[in-house]
Order: sequence, then structure tokens, then C-alpha cells
Amino acid sequence: MVFRILLYVSLMFVGVLVGRSGKLSSKILNKLDLIQLICLLFLLFAMGISMGTNEKVMSSFSTIGLKSAAFAVFSIIFSVFFVLIFNKVLTLTFSSKNDVQKAGEGFDI
Repeated sequence: MVFRILLYVSLMFVGVLVGRSGKLSSKILNKLDLIQLICLLFLLFAMGISMGTNEKVMSSFSTIGLKSAAFAVFSIIFSVFFVLIFNKVLTLTFSSKNDVQKAGEGFDI
């Protein structure tokens, strides 16, 4: 398990080094999005096969789905809730337009 994690991190690090080296041709750089998409689709396909052949996962699929749906719903609800609270706090903190402009000074948007 530790070996796999080290392998993944090492491969990512090598990819960063290759990307930063500037030695990739523009032809490869232009196709990089397509390469990433193909690799992602293959990974999802392989994960689907792995899940489909695992009897334990398939027998508990409904429970996993229900827990995942509940997690997603609660994440959305609490995210919206905290954004509304944060928005109220900022609205109270910056009561005038000048306060908002002064708070944003130094940030280039």
C-alpha cells in the first residue's frame, strides 16, 4: 500500500519536472487535454470493472448509494447555509461602498 502511494506521488513529481522543463513539443502540449480525457475515461472504465466484479461492493451498492446521496445533500445544504451566513456577516461588516472598496484594495481581479 505504501509502495503504491509512493509510486503515485513519484509519477506525479516526474510529470511536474517534465512539464516545468519546457522540453515538451507544442504538438504534445496541444493534445494534453485529449490525453488526460482518454486516461480519465480509461481509469473510470477500469474502476467500473473492478466494482462490478467485487461481490461485496455489488451487494452493498444500495447502502453505499444511499449514504452517498445523503452526504451530497447535507454537503449542499450546509454549504448554502454557511455562504448565507458569511454573506450576512460581510454585509454587516462592510456597510458602505467605500468600505468594500477599501477592503478590496491591493487585489487585482
